[in-house]
Amino acid sequence: MKYVIIAIFALSISIALPIFIIFLLEKKKNKKYKAWIKIIVTIISSLALIIVITCSYLGVFYRATDDALEYLNNDSNIDIYDESDYYFLDNKENDKNVIIFYPGGKVEESAYLPLMHNIAENNIDIYIIKMPFHFALFGINKANKVLEKTKYQNVYLMGHSLGGTAVSSYLSNTSNTIKGIIFLASYPTKKIDDNISSLSIYGTNDLVLNRKEYQNNKNLLPKNNTEIIIEGGNHSYFGNYGGQNNDGIASITRFKQQEIAKNSILKYISTN
Repeated sequence: MKYVIIAIFALSISIALPIFIIFLLEKKKNKKYKAWIKIIVTIISSLALIIVITCSYLGVFYRATDDALEYLNNDSNIDIYDESDYYFLDNKENDKNVIIFYPGGKVEESAYLPLMHNIAENNIDIYIIKMPFHFALFGINKANKVLEKTKYQNVYLMGHSLGGTAVSSYLSNTSNTIKGIIFLASYPTKKIDDNISSLSIYGTNDLVLNRKEYQNNKNLLPKNNTEIIIEGGNHSYFGNYGGQNNDGIASITRFKQQEIAKNSILKYISTN
């Protein structure tokens, strides 16, 4: 809903501003411009403003912290490949389980490397999907980039915030066999079939997650859903990108929140 409001506001400004400027010019010059001139000027100006506003908005995003970026050079049993469409965390001992992860809206994908690396150490391969403009709604079907060329016995989808909403939309449209879906501070907007399971995790101090929508959309989850509520956790601590606007202050550390999330995810996968 927040992004719909932003889009409506940007569209309104882009249309109203050119009309207002034409009105001022007519008043100043005491001259009426022909209707077709007004229409053409308004359309061109509106399109230009929409492009500028959109690019300005999408060009601002939450960047990964230095400690997250260090994982790209981490010397461990997990090989990290920085590809054009995703980060691939490859556990050489695993060829069975994979998680395809969609990042939160306007969050740099590498911000999730610490949490995903810790999960990958437990015999799980992970793909962190890179989204156009760091916005998962622009790349809902990008999981296909992985599934078209890989074969795993158990495929799990996971998303943080807007990424969870996007990945649930992908799930509703795909013919690929998915074992389960994991929501980090998120919820589905389309019904998930009861033949798969789901896991929902969020923190008590999360002020970004729309709790009303979260509760209202619980009926869209499969019957086999597990909910984990992290006491003292917030919205942004699932990644390493600093603090998120309007988020609550966590009463636990980022490491602690990610440790709880990791253990919950591993337990879910091992018992699923």
